[in-house]
Amino acid sequence: MGYSQNNESIYPNFIGQNLNTIENNSDWGILKKSSGDLNKDGFNDFALILESKDSILEKRCSDCKLLKNKPRIIVILLNQNNFDKVIIQNNKFIARGDEGGMLPHLEPELSIENGLLKIYYQYTRSNQSYTFEFDNNQMVIVKAESNGVHSASGNFENDRYDFKKGEIISETGNISQEKVETEIIKFNIKPKSLSEFGEMSQWEIIEYKYL
Repeated sequence: MGYSQNNESIYPNFIGQNLNTIENNSDWGILKKSSGDLNKDGFNDFALILESKDSILEKRCSDCKLLKNKPRIIVILLNQNNFDKVIIQNNKFIARGDEGGMLPHLEPELSIENGLLKIYYQYTRSNQSYTFEFDNNQMVIVKAESNGVHSASGNFENDRYDFKKGEIISETGNISQEKVETEIIKFNIKPKSLSEFGEMSQWEIIEYKYL
């Protein structure tokens, strides 16, 4: 595999491939798999997170070091006329195994429920989730949630993003106290599709709040 962080050729193009072909790919393994009806046509669709079996050097942000990682890809397969094929692929958005802070290894959770695709990360003292809905041949973000607790102080912050309402419900407090401060913050930003997402935590929704 190549070692240039800008070399997109390390990522195979899975668009148009079916599940069986992906399962038999010798270079990429299925890390996570979920199924459900995404486009509400009565047929089972799939979301897969694929991980390269080889490590490459990647520079994941402008201030990041060049690090050796196993890259990850998320793909969405729709069942069309009883034939499943990949219609969406993103090579950047899924966090790599070493991007979990103090965690020795980070793995996302993937689920499809009630037509919604959810990507969830559990860190040592925080968690992060993104929820997408099928719209006009894309998976578009509709919700997100960030939770974090400061280890020394016990202060916590919970942010729930609603892209249909254009608001963040932000709760802050301390785990030792019952009192919780709630603030509703309005924002005006176009929801991104899964295809448009770059690396995690690079999208500024409002000042100091990133997804």
